[in-house]
Order: sequence, then structure tokens, then C-alpha cells
Amino acid sequence: MIAAPLLGLTAFLNAVGQDPGAFFEARIRPVLVERCYPCHSHQSEKLEGELYLDSRAGLLRGGKSGQPAVVPGEPTQSRLIEAIRQVDPKLQMPPKARLPAVAVADFTTWVSSGAPFPEPPPGQPRVSSNGAARSHWAFQPPGHPELPPVRERAWPQTEIDRFILHELEAHDLTPSPPADRRAWLRRATYDLIGLPPTPEEVEAFAGDPSADAFAQVVDRLLASPHYGERWGRHWLDVARYADTKGYVYYYEESGFVQAFRYRDWVVKALNEDLPYDRFLLLQIAGDQLVGSASEPTNQTGSTVRWPTPVSEPAVAALGFLTLGRRFLDNPHDLIDDQIDVVMRGTQALTVGCARCHDHKFDPIPTRDYYSLYGVFQGSTERIVSLEKPPSAGDLVPFARAKAYVEFDRGLRERVQKLETQFSSACADVANRLRGRVKEYLGAVLDVAKLPDDANVRPQPDDINPYNVRQWERYIEVNGTTNPAIFGPWREMRSWPPEQFRERAAKSAPEWAANTAGRWHPLIARLFTNAPVSMVEVAARYGDLLARIHQAWLASQTNAAMAVKPVRLVDPDEEALRQVLYGPDAPVLVPRGSLVELDVHLYFDDPNRVALAQAQMGIEQWLITSPGASPHAVVLADRAYETTPVVFRRGDPLKPGAAVPRQFLEVLAGPERRQFSVGSGRLELARAIANKENPLTARVMVNRVWAHHFGAGLVRTPGDFGTRCDPPTHPELLDWLAQRFIADEWSLKKLHRLILLSSTYQQGGALGLADADARSVARDPENRWLSYFPRQRLEFEGLRDSLLAVSGELDPKVGGPAVDLSQTPFSHRRTLYGLIDRKFLPAMFRTFDFANPDMLAPQRFATSVPQQGLFLINHPFVLERARALAARIGPVAGTSVESRIRQLYRYVLQRSPSATELRSSQQFIESELSQEAAVGGLPSSTGQDQGSAGTLKAWEQFAQVLLLSNEFLFID
Repeated sequence: MIAAPLLGLTAFLNAVGQDPGAFFEARIRPVLVERCYPCHSHQSEKLEGELYLDSRAGLLRGGKSGQPAVVPGEPTQSRLIEAIRQVDPKLQMPPKARLPAVAVADFTTWVSSGAPFPEPPPGQPRVSSNGAARSHWAFQPPGHPELPPVRERAWPQTEIDRFILHELEAHDLTPSPPADRRAWLRRATYDLIGLPPTPEEVEAFAGDPSADAFAQVVDRLLASPHYGERWGRHWLDVARYADTKGYVYYYEESGFVQAFRYRDWVVKALNEDLPYDRFLLLQIAGDQLVGSASEPTNQTGSTVRWPTPVSEPAVAALGFLTLGRRFLDNPHDLIDDQIDVVMRGTQALTVGCARCHDHKFDPIPTRDYYSLYGVFQGSTERIVSLEKPPSAGDLVPFARAKAYVEFDRGLRERVQKLETQFSSACADVANRLRGRVKEYLGAVLDVAKLPDDANVRPQPDDINPYNVRQWERYIEVNGTTNPAIFGPWREMRSWPPEQFRERAAKSAPEWAANTAGRWHPLIARLFTNAPVSMVEVAARYGDLLARIHQAWLASQTNAAMAVKPVRLVDPDEEALRQVLYGPDAPVLVPRGSLVELDVHLYFDDPNRVALAQAQMGIEQWLITSPGASPHAVVLADRAYETTPVVFRRGDPLKPGAAVPRQFLEVLAGPERRQFSVGSGRLELARAIANKENPLTARVMVNRVWAHHFGAGLVRTPGDFGTRCDPPTHPELLDWLAQRFIADEWSLKKLHRLILLSSTYQQGGALGLADADARSVARDPENRWLSYFPRQRLEFEGLRDSLLAVSGELDPKVGGPAVDLSQTPFSHRRTLYGLIDRKFLPAMFRTFDFANPDMLAPQRFATSVPQQGLFLINHPFVLERARALAARIGPVAGTSVESRIRQLYRYVLQRSPSATELRSSQQFIESELSQEAAVGGLPSSTGQDQGSAGTLKAWEQFAQVLLLSNEFLFID
């Protein structure tokens, strides 16, 4: 009866990315606002059914039917779910159009989780821009607190201890005695490299009397290449790292091109102690800081997504932005995901909540959301090579040279196929648009009414809003730089409609005479009589350009001409032909990457699929070819930028006011500057990785603290907004942030400072004396850190420890991902396991692995039966038990006692107590005698899912130790 709700909680946490509030704000509230609140909120002009859906109380109270709209945890009993599923003909909501299936599934998940409905604390108004919200502590610069006074002066070893002890004394608590050396070493080793210490390391440390013994251990661990693996995994949770894209269309490659390059870059950067500000800069705008991601152009003047040499491995850092979920190619959701990973990942702010409406709790208006939206809208993905190809003078091993030549040949063939297909598709689009120039010029006049939704896939007969905007942009630029053709258009377009006839009547004779030669002669002739409106102006331009287009087509099909002309004979007509056929003609597919997110905007279905499949061939070759050189998926600024606009209620089909690209006002201040360079990504990165930013250092030091102590000084590491609990030690948080910056953003110095503190060296709650135990009772949540909190090994630490103590762990750092769920089981660290978004292995989900679909600033630890069953029955665990049992034979010989002692050394890094030794001997001798009685066969009936039979006596005993809490927990 206990397991079911726990399993439900586990499934929900996996579904929502570990943050129920963020899930509600991103997936539930926008639908309520758009589809329900017009009739069921306190702002409704007419309330229907006396039902309020804009508060949890209203949901639970229900309407005039007397039944609650939501029964938390019970979707089948919730009237709201029944209504949106529209099973009952008498209860179908929303009434005009049913919700999409994905929205219904989201609501069901939300109700199953208990229907969390984030609301402001009592007494706090729900106004995001009020003064109280802006004065929230997290939005103020960190202070420079003085070290607080303490009574027990001998206890503090570092400045951290003064802050901790000050609060302990204020709450009438005392710190716990120091942990024994074995417990501290095990704790520190797991914290810094994610592996258990070896027995030899424990024994050496226990016998080291030097004053700097602890510091030597910390320095050794920080210098280990495994440090980057351990802390890299923490960052990959934030980066929602995965090796695959998730759900994609059948004609797309499901795996990212060499995603592991980003993972390996993170590991390397942390091992080298890359300053955290630089660490962030490279992940947000590395393309603009190193190398070059310039785009090659083909003969059509457009660009495609084939690999571009960069020869700078650091641009792999941009996987932070490019390796997220693909959302079935919905660019708005993709950009929302990029905003979320940047702003929640580095600032701990739920900016995504402002996508459809001003943030309900934090001072983040929708305008600020779309200012950031414009930054990522102005960026596009590219695949780049991370190293230069070998040249004739390079000394390359023959096998490597041969593999590279084969890879390069295959890549060129696939690129050529894409080029050919792309050129053909572009020609089809351009020819079709040239024949409809009059329609498109007319559409320019009402461009603001056209949809801007990249999910709309225009068919050949539709007016394509993207091409209309190209015409608008062309007229604006060409009319300024070369006003002879579109100068009259731009001038008339600026007239107020009520003055159009009068001003046209005055200007037309002068234009028609063209005495100063200002206008193109054929354009001047358009105005021998005055037009009455811009609609007529557009029609005249359209008819003229259509005539030029037909003249050109006739010249190309004239059988009397032996050689096709390359230009029109009349120079005036040729100048107008360039409007439709020149290199910057608005009928061409625009410059920018040909990616799965752009390809459908300009091409019909047959061309769209053919292009995507050709692109997929390139990506598959880069992934599977044995000779493939390093590549990465990065971001680069588009060739041209558009002005972002607010989508009213988050709907791209309802564009609103234009907004500039700029940082959040609550952090940058009212005098903030607009981003002016390209997409603004580099300026955004610098606004974040800035010592003046009040959040960046605080957020990171809080995360580091949380990974060391099990909980942060701020208990919500992904949300520093007004809904978060205040920090338990605000002065310590500010002091650490300032120290972090002063230490040049060095994470290793921060670790060293924490691990060498008396706070970190305290003993755990187990086995405390009565006086100390009373302190635990007075502070059960350990908010004031009067003892070191016990922590369970995460899945990576558990699996890696099983391999480490059995002597099988492969210490290799970096490389392609391996499937950890397939036999024969890989011995590589769990960090290098394949993360498949669609098919995440059950063992990952069982042990609360971070959901790779969303940023996960912290993991929740659940206890469910499947975890114990995995350790008892899974073939991987049984294989490790066998290997561990086999490992002790050559070392300990045949003595039962010596072998037991050696097993304890390997698994628990200590010797057994007299009681443990006695009970262990009794168990082993009993099992061995039973095996002898049945001819050497093992007596256990425990099966390993049918693959390898049963365990023998020593193997069973090895598994018992691997199942022990002492092995599974860090004290």
C-alpha cells in the first residue's frame, strides 16, 4: 500500500523535471489562462457555473454542482479531467474546441501529482512588478558581511565555520564531534570524485599525523581526472544533457551529432578549473569568443548545415544550448527551453513563466521574456568540425589516414547530394514566387496581420508569411541604399492614409517627369497618373515586375537564339530583373542554416522530406563513421536579425508590440542597454557572467553547497524568486558569493574551502552521545547544520562503486556513449552511459536519475521496492558480486577469516567487528557445508532474471555487503 503513491511521485518527478511549480507554470497555467479563465476566473465578465479555476481553493471547492473540479491524486475522480477528455456529451470543455491530447495528458499528470497550484505566501499580493518583489533579497547585490562573533573560538577552522557556529549558538545548539577519519575520507572522496576510497588510501590517511593531512587529501582528489567526471554529471543535470533528441519525425536522425563532445568538454573544463564566468560565457556564446562559425554559401546565395571547419574544441561548449529536447521541431518550444536552461540554470529564475503573461510572483514581465526570445530567435544551429583536416605534411598513422580519407569521401558525397537537392528545391520556390510577385507585394501592406508561427507549414498555393517579410525587408533596405526603384514606394508608404490622395496628386507629375533622374525610368512611368492608395501602388509595381519576369522567361525559351542570354538587352529592364533574380532577391530562400526547424518554412512536403533525409544522411555519417573527425552542434548568429515581438498570451498567431533584445530589468536596472551586436547572445552571456550580477555567484555557490551537504543554503536551487524560502544563512551565502568572485570564480578553491571546514568535518547523527542527540531532536531538518547529514548514493555513485570495489571499473576518461543496459555490461563509469530521451533505461528511472527533457537543479531521492529488487536480482549486480568474490581469492588465500576481512576492506574500507566477523563466519561455513552436501552446487535459489544461474556462498556474502546501508549511504 505504501509503494503505489511513492511510484506515482517518482513518475511525476520524472515527468516534470523535478520541479512541480515550473511544470504548472509552463504547462498548466497557460492553458487555464487561454482556454478557461475567460469563463472561470475572478476576472471573467460572466462567471459560468459558479466555478473558479484561478486558485487551488476554487478547484477544490468546485462550482454549483457541489462536486470539486479536482480531486488531488485522483484524475479519474476529477470533474475537470472528465470535462477536458470530453467523454460525457453533457460535460465537454472547453466548449468551442477540445484541448490537444498532449494538454490533456499534462493535466492528468498534474492532478495525479496532487495538483500543485503555486500561489503567493499569505499577505503577499500577486503583482509581479510591485516594490516588494523588486526588493526581494536575491535581486540585491550580495553584501560584504563581517565575520560574526562566536563563543566557542576553538571550533572554527575556516571563515565558513564562524557563520555556522554563530547560528548554532543563537539556536542553543552545538556542533557534533568530528567524524572519524575513515568516514570523512569516504565522504570527501565520494563528494569530489564520485568513487569510494581504496583500502590503502583509508589506511594511509588514518595513519597520517601531519597537520595538513586533510588538505593533502582534498588537493589529491581535486587533481584527479575523476573530479571532472563527478562534478560534470552535476552540471549535465542542469544542462538536461542527452545523446538523443527525443521524439522526432521519421525523416530525421534521432541522435545528436557526437553529443559526447559537449559532455567531455564539461569534464575537461572542470578538471582544468576553468573560471566559472568563462565556463558560462563559452556555453552561451562560445562561437563568438573562439574560432569561427562563418557560414559557407552555395550558388543560390543560401546556406546549408553541412560541417564548417572551426578547429577550436571549445565551441563544443555550445551543446548547453543545442542538446535539448526537440519538441517535434516547434521552434517556439525550443527557444523556450533555451531560455529556461540559461535563466533557471544560471540565475535560478523561472523566466519561462512569463511566456504567456507577466510572471505571477517575480518582477519579470512578458516583454522581458520576449526580449530574451529574440536573442535565441536570432541564432541558428550549425554542425562544425572541431579540428582542421590533416594536410599533406602531417605525420598521421596509416590506419588513421585511411579511415579519415574514407570518412571525408563519404561526407563529400552526402554533402553534394544535399547541395543538389537544396539547389533544386530553392529554384522551385524562387520560380513559384516570381510568378506571384503582385500578390506578395499586396501582402506586404498587411504584413502585421500574417501569422508568425513556425508550426504553420505553408503549402505551394498559400501566401508564405516568411517570404512576405522578406519582401518587406528588401523594400526597406533597397529603398534606402538604392532608392531609384523603391524610393517612391517608401515615400508613399509613409503618408497618412487620409492624406494619400492629396499628396499623390501633387507628387505624381513630378515623379513622372523625373527631370532630376531620381527614379528608375520604368518606375517613373508608373505614376503618369496619381494612384489613389497603396493597394494601387503595390498592384502597379507587381504588374511591372511580372512583365519583366515574363520577358526574361521568353528570352530563355526563344528557339531562334543559339545561346541563351545572361541579361535582358534593355538596361532599364535588366535593373528591374535583378529585383527578382539578383543575389539578394526576396524570392530566394534566405540565408541561414538549413535545419529541421527551418526547412519546412519555405518548401513543400516532397522537397521538405527529401532535404531532411539528405541532412539525416550527413548526420548519420558523422555519428557512425569510424573515421569521423570531432564535430559538434553549435549556435551561430543568423545572417540577418528580426525584431522580436510579444506573442499575446503566448500565441505566435497573435503578434503584439515589438520589444528590444535586452537583459531582465530586475537585474540590469531601468537604464539597461539594448543588445546591439547580432543576436545579442554574447551580450546576454556577459550580463550573466558578470560579478555585478546579484544572482550568478549566489546560485552556483548554493548548488555546490547543496551537493556537499544534501541541501542548499537556499532549499530551492532552481528558483531564487519570491516564492523560495529565504536562505538559512544569508550572510554566509553572500560571503561565499563574494569569496567565489574574489577567487577568480574558481570552483576548486570553493570546494577546498568547504571541505576543510569544521562544519564539513562533523560527524553524522548516528551514534551521537545523548547530549548531541538532543541537538538533533531540536533541529530535525538540520537547517543549522549541527551534524553532517546522511546521504544516499546517487545512481552513478552506486553503479560506479559496484564496479570499483569488484576491481572492474574502467578508468578511461571521455569518449562516445555506451549502452549500459545491454549485455555484456560495460565497465565504464555511468557518466558515459547512453542517455536516450525516448527510452531511458528502467534502472536509471528506478534510482531517480534526472529527467533529460528538462533542467534538473536537484534530484529527489525516493525509496521504492524496485530499488531493492534491482540490487537483489539484476544481472549487473550479480555479476559484480561474482567478480568481487573472485577478487579476494588471490589476495586473501583460503582462510575464511582472512577472506571475510578482505571483503570488508574492499566494500566498506574497514575491518569487521568481532560480532560481524563471527556472524559472517557462521553464514559462510553454513553455506559451504550445504554446497558440499549437494556436490558443490549453490544452495541459494535467488535468480538473476534467468541469465546466469545462482550465487555460490562467497558470492552471496559479497552481495550481502553490497546491499548493506553502509555501502549505499554516505555518513
